[in-house]
Amino acid sequence: MARVEVFLFSFSLLELIGQSHGVTIVSSDRDVEVHEFETAVLPCEYILERDNNARLEWKKIKGKHVSFVYFNGSLMEKYRDRASMRGSSIVLNRVTRADMATYRCEVMAKKDTKVFTETAIKLVVLVPPAVPTCKVPSSATSGSAVELACKESEGSPPSQYTWYKDNSVLLEHPAKDSTFTNTSYTVNRKTGMLIFNPIRKSNSGSYFCEANNGIGQAQRCSVKFMQIRKIAPTTRLLLQLLKISNTPSLLLSEVDKMTGLLKIVHFYPFAAGEEVHIMHHNLAHQTPFHNIWLD
Repeated sequence: MARVEVFLFSFSLLELIGQSHGVTIVSSDRDVEVHEFETAVLPCEYILERDNNARLEWKKIKGKHVSFVYFNGSLMEKYRDRASMRGSSIVLNRVTRADMATYRCEVMAKKDTKVFTETAIKLVVLVPPAVPTCKVPSSATSGSAVELACKESEGSPPSQYTWYKDNSVLLEHPAKDSTFTNTSYTVNRKTGMLIFNPIRKSNSGSYFCEANNGIGQAQRCSVKFMQIRKIAPTTRLLLQLLKISNTPSLLLSEVDKMTGLLKIVHFYPFAAGEEVHIMHHNLAHQTPFHNIWLD
């Protein structure tokens, strides 16, 4: 069976050579994924038409920065202690996240009909997430907009984030779940942002966030408690039953608790025989004139 496989490979290679109109790379373009500190093989196999002295170069491309990995028949000095050549492919040992980049293999054969070819390979180094940093305010005022943040920068690929309140998962789209009553927040799993708008008294509780990218173990930040307080009222509402121009009238005012200043909010004259219901009060135009504090 092994002989048949070798024969078929040799036949295919000879067929490619026969059809070739110049230097041709026969290894397929593909991304290479490897766990950090393991070994990565960057493949680049090619065939020539007639030139046996082809020039091979490897370049590392990271953003706008381009540097040589293999040039003029040898590896660059920074790679010699942990890399080697396997034919025209590169074997890179003890890879780190700093090695993540696109690597381009370039072959030039001046005597061939087509003198140049290249292939690009993306190296992805898989790194588990670190413990995320969580920002949770210790307190907030009911009715305000509040943001909780969760972030870690070590994981590769980037982490997705899950928020928990009192050990229960906060859904990414709570409004779409008919069984979930608290829909005053949004969660962005990509950025790690949890936003309450508005926040409620019921949102008080213990919060933590989990980062997970499918590599290694998920990581959680420490639990933090957030207390939501109601706005302390600074005014009292005063309802006065008055007689203005011999017409019974209601006058609703706000009274500042600190200064005692009065601000008229609403004026309402009675019609003859009309009754007005204010909370537990039933007021008619025959009611003796008096003041009612509503808080």
